[in-house]
Amino acid sequence: MESNTGDSTPLKFIAIMNVTAITKGRLRVESLDQSVCLYGNLTKICGNMRTTALVNPSSVTAAAASSPTPCSNASVRQYHEVVGDIVCPSQVRGIDHIRDPRLNKGLAFTLEERQILGIHGLQPARFKTMEEQLELCKIAVNRYMEPLNKYLYLADLADRNEHLYFRFLYDNIEDLMPIVYTPTVGLACQRFGLIYRRPRGLFITVNDRGHVFDILRNWPEPDVRAICVTDGERILGLGDLGANGMGIPVGKLALYTALAGIKPHQCLPVLIDVGTNSYDLLEDPLYVGLRQKRVVGKEYDDFIDEFMEAVVKRYGQNTLIQFEDFGNQNAFRFLDKFRNTYCTFNDDIQGTAAVAVAGLYASKRITNRNFADSTFVFAGAGEAAIGIASLCVKAMVDEGVDEKTALSKIWMVDIDGLLTTTRKKGTISTHQTKFAKDVEPLDKLEDIVTKYKPNVLIGASAAAGIFTPKILQTMAANNERPIVFALSNPTSKAECTAEQAYQNTDGRVVFSSGSPFPPVTINNKTFTPGQGNNAYIFPGVALGVIATGTHHIPEDMFLISAKELANFVEQSDLDRGSLYPPLKSIHEVSMRIASAITSYAYKEGLASTYPEPECKREWLKEQLYNFNYESSMPVTWAWPRMPYFKTRELQPQKLYGKTLH
Repeated sequence: MESNTGDSTPLKFIAIMNVTAITKGRLRVESLDQSVCLYGNLTKICGNMRTTALVNPSSVTAAAASSPTPCSNASVRQYHEVVGDIVCPSQVRGIDHIRDPRLNKGLAFTLEERQILGIHGLQPARFKTMEEQLELCKIAVNRYMEPLNKYLYLADLADRNEHLYFRFLYDNIEDLMPIVYTPTVGLACQRFGLIYRRPRGLFITVNDRGHVFDILRNWPEPDVRAICVTDGERILGLGDLGANGMGIPVGKLALYTALAGIKPHQCLPVLIDVGTNSYDLLEDPLYVGLRQKRVVGKEYDDFIDEFMEAVVKRYGQNTLIQFEDFGNQNAFRFLDKFRNTYCTFNDDIQGTAAVAVAGLYASKRITNRNFADSTFVFAGAGEAAIGIASLCVKAMVDEGVDEKTALSKIWMVDIDGLLTTTRKKGTISTHQTKFAKDVEPLDKLEDIVTKYKPNVLIGASAAAGIFTPKILQTMAANNERPIVFALSNPTSKAECTAEQAYQNTDGRVVFSSGSPFPPVTINNKTFTPGQGNNAYIFPGVALGVIATGTHHIPEDMFLISAKELANFVEQSDLDRGSLYPPLKSIHEVSMRIASAITSYAYKEGLASTYPEPECKREWLKEQLYNFNYESSMPVTWAWPRMPYFKTRELQPQKLYGKTLH
């Protein structure tokens, strides 16, 4: 079809529907039901998209004149992106089927699929099963010696074959979790400017104020159920990494799918870029974020408010928003501000607390000591430590102890020493106040441990080596089975190593860490310490919350999660020195937590998905991601044979006085 708008050069359009007006030199297209070939910036329109487009004819004609083969593959390729997990079989064909990571199966396409999809000949003749591909993935990733190279291989696999990537994680979670999550993800964030390849989420900058909703609309998925967001101010124990912190929400949401079966298209990583206070990054030529100091105060708060409102406007009130790696002050403020008005939680505060308390629940089977019978010293008084301490108080109250008595059992230490009501150095935040004691200040952790004789020593300080041999030996002298948790990430920030903990306690320590440590042999006995990884908690919580359409997430859900995790620990796990089950069983842990969360949500009237399912577990399983390949062929089915009816002889019909044949 050709159209002329006063210029002698024709405009060439392919399959343009409903052209309603040509006015003032501009062509208005009210709706497009098929792909459009225009010369200019409009290069693709996905199926079923109805929009209004304004096209300047002068730019179109200029482009047309410069192209000898209009609408050839060299100039425009009709590319259909898959949205959601329901694909129209006739929508995506040809090489686009291979280029889309959700549909690509590599050499696992059958001969029939290759022929009907129009990809026959684009691949070698070999046909592989998914199991054969998984073996090849294992060989490929093991060729790399550096963890960061393994991380990059997995990122590339995710970009080209989504099902194979998540199945590979699912089957090899013990080996691969340290790569896609801590500790390697910390290194990936530090090198983010060097390894960045393609978008895996949204970067929303403070310069986009007033347009956050417009940016959310740019994300192609309409069915987002979970968002993991960070502003990069406190990435693990590495400090302010600014926009480089995007690796954290990407890694977290990958575990949503790999560990709990949440569909990947329902997950959206977001980086809120308000600048960075790291001069090293500001001067780094590879830094990918805003090159400015952090925006603070009312401007920052208003921007976060806009983000939260935009999420609800775009995806609905029940969208789960997981806050991750915000600075201590902001993390607590936003949790208090949003927890009763949005479906949100902070994994650094609440997820860390749940996994640590789960370890303490499991340790009761070793020490025969309840929470209320223990004295706790926390090295660190930031969001992780406060979160753990608060959930410990809740666990003691659950045992029948009043809150005041529970608080008296907990002593907290920060960089300025013991939290007291009388100390002059440093300041105490609102959330720290309830843990401050009316005693004389003490500056040194060693003196505090010596004086107050804790049964439990928990490190969440990001201060490497702060649990000195002397402190560990004091813990062993005061307790038959001292409990020591060195929870700081990454490994380089741990308060002590597993080897140091066992060596300085004659192998009697009940130990856990935030990062993985190798086995330790003491007195001819080998201990394999468990990692208190948040991944035991947050995927299951998220699955239960998303499935039930829960409005808000109360603290009780995390105590429930801690108990479910602790109940899954076997005696054999305790015997080998671990307070947590093997990572290979984390899928079952996630399902049990999700089932418990689901039951609680319906019991407390928090769920909005009705009717309430009778069998919660089976209902959850029906909603999970399929880690295996699905057929690329259209579904066909047979109809029953119609019964025979003798029809009348066809007679001419009259319409408006005329005889029709």
